[in-house]
Amino acid sequence: MRRITFWLIASLPIGLFLLIIARYSLNVPWFDDFDPFPDFLREWQRTNDILTYIQLLFKPNNEHRMVFGKLAALCYYWVTGQLNFTFLHWAGLCFTLGSFAIFIRVFRQNNIPWLYLLPFPFLLFQLQYHMTSLWAITGLQHQPVIFFVCLTSYLLAQKQFMWAILAGLCANFAMSNGIFVWPAGCVILFLQGNYRSLGLWVAAGAIGVFLYFYGMQTLNNESSFGYFLQHPHETFFGFFTFIGGLFDFFPDRNTVERSVLPTLFGMLIAVWLVVVVIRLWKLYMKSALIQHTALLFMVGVSAYLLANAVIIAFLRPRFGYFVMLVSNYKIYPALFIMVSYGFYLLLFPTKRQWFRGAMGLSIGIWAISLLNYWPALSERRKTLLAFAYNQQYNGFGLGLTPNSTAAIYVDTLMKYHVANKTYRYPTNLEPALEAIRTDRSLPIKPIITKQADGLAIYADAYSFDTGFDASLYAFLRSNQRDYLFKLEPNPYKGRNWLRQYGKGSSVVIPYTSVLPGTYRLGFVYLKNGRAKATIAQTIDWK
Repeated sequence: MRRITFWLIASLPIGLFLLIIARYSLNVPWFDDFDPFPDFLREWQRTNDILTYIQLLFKPNNEHRMVFGKLAALCYYWVTGQLNFTFLHWAGLCFTLGSFAIFIRVFRQNNIPWLYLLPFPFLLFQLQYHMTSLWAITGLQHQPVIFFVCLTSYLLAQKQFMWAILAGLCANFAMSNGIFVWPAGCVILFLQGNYRSLGLWVAAGAIGVFLYFYGMQTLNNESSFGYFLQHPHETFFGFFTFIGGLFDFFPDRNTVERSVLPTLFGMLIAVWLVVVVIRLWKLYMKSALIQHTALLFMVGVSAYLLANAVIIAFLRPRFGYFVMLVSNYKIYPALFIMVSYGFYLLLFPTKRQWFRGAMGLSIGIWAISLLNYWPALSERRKTLLAFAYNQQYNGFGLGLTPNSTAAIYVDTLMKYHVANKTYRYPTNLEPALEAIRTDRSLPIKPIITKQADGLAIYADAYSFDTGFDASLYAFLRSNQRDYLFKLEPNPYKGRNWLRQYGKGSSVVIPYTSVLPGTYRLGFVYLKNGRAKATIAQTIDWK
């Protein structure tokens, strides 16, 4: 009965998370997706040499080798003949479901009651790391590597050494931070007193790390050392901000304001981990850790997370301190909280009075993430549809500067897959496109001004709408081409820190994104599959 109750309650965060991914995922690539998926698949189609196939699978993409992301793309292509980014989103999510299953198995094997496991689904299946779930490249980097690190730690704790080496190699080639699986494994083997296996593990790790970096070009990470010497405080505080990132409750505020809570809670987590280490050392000195598989598993996962946090805090501040709180990384602080709570369950079995606090905190984090990010997810989907339209018909849009070398590369790549029928652009905007051609009934009085960098448009009457497709688009039409730009809801500027959007919506159309010519500027409003449009004025674009 308790097991059934657990799964009934856990189905709320898990089921809602799955529904959100199903509803807001689009079969559209974005920014760094092009190299590991469309370009990889094009090169795969152009060869029939086994050695070249292997090289393509292990070829670096920036600073990562993401073998499992490419394998996921290949599996779908072999079955359907298509490249589908929604499938890639789901493939990444399956790895997170696997990580969750490992956590539950570990604690149930240690006879932790089902009731006390309820914070785990609320901490893991929340929307703070939505970009990991809805962006193919990040989803198939972070989620596989976390799964294989958890699997490796579990297998080592269970003394299944050879299987653990295989899982460690999988983590090694899932993405760059997968190499930290080797020092994490060293900690587990040391605590087990398994020194013979430790030597073999170090040898396997050395080979894995060598193969990972063999032939890989540097991405100027050495400049991070110089930045660290000039700004050591950013690395120091960045570590705590990163591990406490799940307390980023005000994502629309400036970096300093939104960093305060994560940094403070990160410091509390660090203090708690010091208590945990002292407790673990006492158990180690009594030889009580050798057979405690759950604690050894937690030690391995936490060692990996700490190593990853240190390297992120060292390498990434040069891009801006906000990187400590980007959505792509938020799955790691979620695991930090899960690990911290897991140590509490395992090391203090007689002190269950904190469970209610842990439960309340996990539900609070989950609920605030819905409040903060569900509107953003909805707006991102609508914006991405406009970007995809411009990419399809104007050769830019999916994250790259118009007319740049990178944009030309992407345009050529996407046209190749469309021509070969391996990719299809979404057709969700067809009602809006039809209204642009035929309808003139939209009531709108926008404010249109010319700025130094582009044409600024403000519409006071059209604000944020919770409708699935409700959105206002500006369009530019000429005899040769059409452009489409979504007006974004204006950010809220008041005192309510939990409110995201204020009145009206706006967009700035960069001059560089539109070819010179005479255009009719108009607007189209889409909601519930129906659209109304109008022409506002004629513009000479120079």
